[in-house]
Amino acid sequence: MRRVALIVVIVVVGFVIWLNYGWIFWNASTWRQEIERFALSRLGDAWERQSRKLGGPSAIDCGRVRVHGDPAAASKCSLNAFQRRSPFRVRYDLQGIDSNVSAGLVYTPQGELYGLDFDGDPMGQGGTSWSRQRTEKVLCPSPFQLYMNPNGRLNCFGNKAVPPHDIMSPNFESY
Repeated sequence: MRRVALIVVIVVVGFVIWLNYGWIFWNASTWRQEIERFALSRLGDAWERQSRKLGGPSAIDCGRVRVHGDPAAASKCSLNAFQRRSPFRVRYDLQGIDSNVSAGLVYTPQGELYGLDFDGDPMGQGGTSWSRQRTEKVLCPSPFQLYMNPNGRLNCFGNKAVPPHDIMSPNFESY
């Protein structure tokens, strides 16, 4: 009799645990997506973290221009900050095929200008992955200047150099 009662208690406790927590294992991919979405909303993506680290707390956030958005205000803000030698950061989202991609500039308090590229999911599974996202930091050639491409986005290149390609262009192809 005690053995039957023990088995019933174990089955009931197991069933209650499954009702409360079983969905985690049943829908593991959905659960993983929810955790990544929460982390991205609270902590920002790799581009945001890297640009805050480079620009420091006093950097002017000139904004993020979404795909097909008007970059005029963000580019003007960046040019004004650069002329005043104030740290700034600006980000331009680009049309990706299988993940979120963007590029931008960060001017540091030390007077360095960096280009930052972002790929939200280099594995090509779509969107932005918390664990697979990547940024690439490239120091602009010195002496540098800011160049506004025909789309109104800013880029950097050396005074004597002609840019081999414009990463902010919608027609950019990697070499």
